[in-house]
Amino acid sequence: MANRTLPFGYRMRSGTIAVVEDEAEIVRMIFASHAEGNSYEKLACGLNSRDIPFSPGRPWNKNAVARLLKDIRYLGDDTYPPIITPEEFKGRKAGACGRREHPEIKDIRILARCAACGGPVRRERKNVWRCSHCMAEAAHITDKRLMDSTAGLLSALCESPDMIKFTPAGDVEDQHIADLRDSFAQELDRPDFRESSARNQAITLTAAQFDAMGSEDYETMRIQRLLSRAEPSDGLNTVLLRQITSAILLRSNGAVSLKLKNGQIFERSDFT
Repeated sequence: MANRTLPFGYRMRSGTIAVVEDEAEIVRMIFASHAEGNSYEKLACGLNSRDIPFSPGRPWNKNAVARLLKDIRYLGDDTYPPIITPEEFKGRKAGACGRREHPEIKDIRILARCAACGGPVRRERKNVWRCSHCMAEAAHITDKRLMDSTAGLLSALCESPDMIKFTPAGDVEDQHIADLRDSFAQELDRPDFRESSARNQAITLTAAQFDAMGSEDYETMRIQRLLSRAEPSDGLNTVLLRQITSAILLRSNGAVSLKLKNGQIFERSDFT
């Protein structure tokens, strides 16, 4: 059985590596087909069914297809003339797992959680997500619908940043802050009002109030500011998503909701 000494698509001619055009067309077809979602094995079977040998006496297999798709020499260098374009090679990288995947899905994968128990949700196969802790029934949702739902919720929040609410204050104010507030009021009511003393007490009261602020309140202010300053986006703004969201919650019926970093949860019905 003969082994190839040069990548498929090339031959040595007069001491120079040259393109074999009929094989080069097959190389381009392999890159395009893989980017469209065809697996290594499916491509190998298709090539063998068309009686296209990898090399004389040697059929294609999934390993040969995988090596071809990873070979940067097809882009061209000082020795090898180019067969494919950088865009075609990038398309192959997008489909490196046997399917073309939207880049935004990577961010969604990191944030995906079960709406029932909060556990991580993993994609079992295309369009199927399951929580290993409690979700007996998997969530069936396409990448497009998942991205559109997430983008829609994010866009609705950008249009209505006032939906982000502060955590309700407790019924009893911190005694230290209450004492500082009373002291400040008394200073303002003094017959011999002293502006510098009142200013210092106001600063002390404000500092104490800030120190008493919960992390949820801080996150609320930060999220409100980010949403109010966000630029309109045609698709999913993954930067903003990561900045304000702690989880993308999935239900078994495919419903999507966002859990923000201040603890609030939003779903589509909140905006209708």
